[in-house]
Amino acid sequence: MRVAVGGTFDILHAGHEALLKKAIGTGGKLLVGLTSDEMARRTRKRVSPYALRKHNLESYLRRKGAKGFEIVRIDDELGPAVSEELDALVVSAEKRAVAVRVNEERAMRGFPPLDLFPVPMVLAEDCLPISSTRIRAKEVDRTGRMLRTLVINVGTNNRLKVSAIKTVASKLYSKVKVRGVPVESGVPPEPLEQDVVLGAINRARRALGGGDFGVGIEAGLFWNESIRDHLDVQYCAVVDKAGRLTVGHGPGFAYPPTVVSLVEKGMTVGQAMERITGIKGMGSKQGAIGYLSHGRLDREEITKIAIFTAFLPRIRRDLYL
Repeated sequence: MRVAVGGTFDILHAGHEALLKKAIGTGGKLLVGLTSDEMARRTRKRVSPYALRKHNLESYLRRKGAKGFEIVRIDDELGPAVSEELDALVVSAEKRAVAVRVNEERAMRGFPPLDLFPVPMVLAEDCLPISSTRIRAKEVDRTGRMLRTLVINVGTNNRLKVSAIKTVASKLYSKVKVRGVPVESGVPPEPLEQDVVLGAINRARRALGGGDFGVGIEAGLFWNESIRDHLDVQYCAVVDKAGRLTVGHGPGFAYPPTVVSLVEKGMTVGQAMERITGIKGMGSKQGAIGYLSHGRLDREEITKIAIFTAFLPRIRRDLYL
């Protein structure tokens, strides 16, 4: 079996390693297309010289036990894969369209199609692909860890929600800045059912701006047919610069019947809780959950659970995104 893989391989990083690991793992003889300096400079301002990139690539392949490999210079996107006697092509997911074009060109030339092995992009902590350009700009390191401060914009001016995001973010990222950005949710003041989810998503998208992540948090009542009652559930939505959306929610709990009745008559949960407790501004303090649990739980704690669940796919990026 003869397998091809190609790239610029400038400043070898985790993304390159995933691509080469897949190619080596096929067990076949490896043909590596390495872009020329001229080709590389068509899409980037700076690139290491071809001789240095080839040397580093050879050293890496030998270190990883690759046998019988050959590195060839390429000057166009399709390279020798359109005419060589090959069996398979390993490509990054973003280059799959190029691989399809390779097979189309091979068919025109009378060569059999190649088996395609797409490899998912390896994402940095901001959920954008790791690249040599970003490493050179000192945005990320070779593993995808952020070297600059990551910015999270939260679609609210509620200090409790912003504080919850800060607490969670400080556990996930070494350098992070969290800012509250007042935005409209686009749903009623007391959202119900799917409007709760939509409100969180709207807030996240509208807050993103120039940040790395936009975060939206919205709570509301959901009818549970099994128990014939409403549960209050808080949703969190996170969106990144690539437009990827991840959503999670916290625990659900029931309100006293009086609160639900007042909500059904048009009040918000906050207004209803203030009516029956006489406590003003409860939503920005302990929250209803704090009052109902006699202080054993507070709103920030359950908000943090919703935030963590929304960030799970961004923590285990290799499994989700």
